[in-house]
Amino acid sequence: MANKVKPIFITIIVLLFIFLVGKYVLDTLFGDMCSNETVQKIPSPSGEKMAYVFKRDCGATTGFSPQLSILNNNDKIQNKSGNTFRTDKDFNIEWLDEKQLVVNYNKSSEIYEMDKNVNGIKVLYVKK
Repeated sequence: MANKVKPIFITIIVLLFIFLVGKYVLDTLFGDMCSNETVQKIPSPSGEKMAYVFKRDCGATTGFSPQLSILNNNDKIQNKSGNTFRTDKDFNIEWLDEKQLVVNYNKSSEIYEMDKNVNGIKVLYVKK
């Protein structure tokens, strides 16, 4: 019985090792296929917060997605989806004051995310 268990155990270990090495190689070669291209970087009136409007592209099988992230001024935008607003059409933003931001978007837009309070900023949405 012990003679049969040992080869099976070794086979499982070898297959697990091959899987982990293969996953590492594929992740290294192809990594994250998404990228962000900043369209606008607009500071709040005091400069404490920063609103980033960017287009996210995740390769040939998906289209560009206009997105919005509101971050602290010293934070850099990461290669992630927007933390505030995501849609399929371009939009405009405007700071009303230090705590309020307006997003003007197309009424025919498909909305994927629409947060109304991000990092202490109240976000108002206006359909055009």
